[in-house]
This record gives sequence, C-alpha cells and structure tokens, in this order.
Amino acid sequence: MKKIFFTSLLISIWLVVLFWGKNIGLSMLLLIVPFIYFLINLLEFRNQIKYKKSKILIIPIVLLSSTYFIFNNLFFNTLNLIVIPALIILMVIEFMEKSLNIDKFCWRFMELVIEPLTYIEETMKNYKEDIFFKFKMKTNDKKESNVVKGLLITIPIVLIIIVLLASADEIFGKIFIEMLNTFVNFIGKFELSTIILKLALIAVLFIYFSSFFYHILLKYKPEDEEIKECKYTENTTIKMILGTLNIVYVLFCFIQIHSLFMGKGDVINYSQYARKGFFQLMIVSFINLVVILIAKKHEKNKFINVMSLIMIFETFIILLSSAYRMHLYESAYGYTHLRLLVYVALLTETILLIPTIIYVIDKKINLQKVYIGIIISMYLIVNFSNIDNIIAKNNVDRYFQTGVFDLEYIKKETDTDAIKQLIRIRDSKSNTPEEEIIRENVTKYLSKMHESLENEKMDFRDFNLSKVIAKYLY
Repeated sequence: MKKIFFTSLLISIWLVVLFWGKNIGLSMLLLIVPFIYFLINLLEFRNQIKYKKSKILIIPIVLLSSTYFIFNNLFFNTLNLIVIPALIILMVIEFMEKSLNIDKFCWRFMELVIEPLTYIEETMKNYKEDIFFKFKMKTNDKKESNVVKGLLITIPIVLIIIVLLASADEIFGKIFIEMLNTFVNFIGKFELSTIILKLALIAVLFIYFSSFFYHILLKYKPEDEEIKECKYTENTTIKMILGTLNIVYVLFCFIQIHSLFMGKGDVINYSQYARKGFFQLMIVSFINLVVILIAKKHEKNKFINVMSLIMIFETFIILLSSAYRMHLYESAYGYTHLRLLVYVALLTETILLIPTIIYVIDKKINLQKVYIGIIISMYLIVNFSNIDNIIAKNNVDRYFQTGVFDLEYIKKETDTDAIKQLIRIRDSKSNTPEEEIIRENVTKYLSKMHESLENEKMDFRDFNLSKVIAKYLY
C-alpha cells in the first residue's frame, strides 16, 4: 500500500504542477513517461506482468504524447486525450490477459475506468491501517467516520449530477456558471485561494489514482482460459448465406465498375457520393467481421474459404468505390479533416484485408493482434503527417489554380501548423481585385496570429515546436 500511496501522491502533484494554468505541450510527455514507469514498476512489484511483449505498446503511447509539443492540431490534441489513456489501459490488460477479443476488451476497459471508484472507501481504509496507524490516526467515533465516508462518496456524485444538469438545461447551466464565477471571484480575494484549489485538485486526483492502482494490483482477476467458441449454424446454411451474399455483391461491384469507374451511368451529386461512402464503410466492416467468424469456425471447409476470399475481393471493390467517390468530392471542394480521415479509414481497411486473406487461407496468425498493430500504426502515421499542413497546402494549391480560397475554414480548423502555406498567399502577387482581397485578409490573419504568439508566455511545460517555428517563419 505504501508504493500505491506515494506513487499516487507524486503523480497527482506532478500533474497539477505541469498543467495548472498552462496549455498542453511538452507537459504531456513529461507526465506520461513517469506515469508509465511507475505503473510498470508497480505491476512488476506485484508480479502482474505475465506477457512482457505487450511493453511494445509503450512506443505508440510515448509517440502520441510527443505530438503535443511537435504539432499544434486541436483535433488530434483532443482525440489523443482519449486514445492515450485507452492505449495505457490496453497495455495493462495485455500484460495480464492470455486472450482478448473486442467484447472482452470493452468490458475490461470500462471495468478499469469506472470500477476503481467503488474501491475508494476500501483504499482509504487500507491507507489508514497500513500507513497511518503509527500516528494514532484511528478514530473511535463511528458517527464521525460515517460522515467522512458520506462526504467522500456524496461530493463527486453531486458534482457529476450538477455538470450533467447544467449541460442538459441552458437556464440551469447559466445560473450554475454564474454561481461558480461568484465563488471563484470570492475566493480569489484571498492570497491562498490558488493553493487551496490546487490542493483540492491534488486530493481528487490522489483518491482516483490510488483506487485505480489498488484495483489493478489487488482486485483485478485476469481470465487465463481461452474464450469458448460460439456455436454457429450448420455448414449448409452458411454456404447458402455466403453464396447469396456473394451474388448480391458481384452485382453491386459490376454496377460500380460500369457506371462509376467507366463513367457509363448517371452520377449523383458529390455530397451524396461522400455520404454513401460512409455507409459502404459500415458494410465493409460487417463483411470483414463475418469473414473472420466464419474462417475461425470452419477451418477445413474449402468452399467456405473460397467464398470468403471472393467476399474479400468484393470488399476491396467497395473500398475502391468509396475512395473514388471521396476523390471526386475532394477535387471539387478541397481537403478537410473529415475527408482526409475518411481516406485514412479506407486505406486502413484495405490494409486489414491482407492479414484477413492470410487468416482465411492459413489461420496460423493472431488476427486480433495484427489488427491492433495495423490500426495503431496507421493512427500514429496520421498523427505525425502534419494534417493541418496537408489541408492548407491542398487548399492553397487550389487557390493558385482557381483563385478560390476559404480562409474562414482555415482559421476555424487549423492553427500554426498551416502558417507555412498561408505565407505563400501573403507573399504572392495578386492578379485580380478578388485575389488582392484574399491576400490582404490572409496577411491580417497572420499578423494577428503572430501578435498572439508574441504575447503568449511559454515555459518548458507548454513548449510547442509548431508555435516556435511559426514565430520564426513570420
């Protein structure tokens, strides 16, 4: 318990020191590296790491943490606040679990996030007995003890309810915000207000981290046995389903090749094309799942394997159709975050088809781990591709070709990562009055951004390489 106590306390203090009143930058890496170190140290101390190969997940976790000081992308900065903890929990599960499927992972994930809250009282009790008993901190007053317990349970519940109600009702939300501002202004009059708030935050973080570590070290019970296979329908029924589906998909693929790729049919508008692509992706995912389940159950059935391989090929055609539709849409309206991510999703699903084919033919690979590896790798690539710069470059190139430029989108969706491309417009020569207006607006925007960067006071905690480069380029 002493290791849990001091680890939780140090991490809580360090987190507040790094992030209080600062933007996220180098601080994320400075938090994640010691957190991973202490976490692994605790697990090894308790002999909880059964499968050490899972330590490879440390690489993507650290790499994603480093993006906060390399790039300045609000979308991925926000998304990675979910992805990084998810990868940490995945690593913990992989350390202790022999087998893992999607259902099991989702259950374990929720268990590791939420269930520690149920061990708060037990954790604090163990602290009291194992750590503080030397200081005679025990109380004989049961009523006093119950009051403390009640407050520890009641306060977080009440805070969650208030936040939910504030978000659900606009009037209640405004009243709550006014009350909160009044409270902050009141305590702001006192010199110790900031210290009190920091200590309160440290206390909350300490309680949660303590319960989290207590749960995974002392309460987590991995299931070593393999998951029992579900009983599917008979071979004849499966053959009929696969055969019928393949006929439908063959017809669909023929129509795509004839009307879309060869241009011999009526074409719907671009926005409809893009929206249709999303539905196709859902179908592709379903197809892949079906193929995997069938291949897993019917390992020696050649007919089913052949039908599965044909369905994979049809899936490739559907993915190609979706990509082509998105290309038409993007060619007309330019790149956006969503359109680029659709491309990444399509490419990822296409790559996933390769191990699926190998699995259907040979079945000697761990398909789930291969899938996880591919998805994490693709996510890392898109994080380090500087997507804001790609979007800005595409739209600036279109501007020089067409004279059309949507500055409002660039201002809304990108930040300092796009400044290099905007400088191209600022430094260009205007041939028309419209181009001169665009150039002047871009120049004003860059000036405001530069002024904002000059006034921003950074230290090692919120250091960001993209902002430093933006200052230099201007």
